[in-house]
Amino acid sequence: MAMGPNSIMVGKSYRTAGNEIRTVQSIEEGDVVYRAACGAAPAMIARANDQTCSLTEFAAEVEAEVSPGV
Repeated sequence: MAMGPNSIMVGKSYRTAGNEIRTVQSIEEGDVVYRAACGAAPAMIARANDQTCSLTEFAAEVEAEVSPGV
């Protein structure tokens, strides 16, 4: 189930239906900059490239907040 855009916060990590972990780097002017990795260990996310999408799209694609290191 998708999350609401107001639930997305900088520094938090979220899981998609495809088991991708996305960590939010920044939110500016309705766009989310995040790093994503599948089967993500913290070191994998740290090395991932930044990606950008709209806050609405990001919220629709993630299902839940996850703890760091998950």
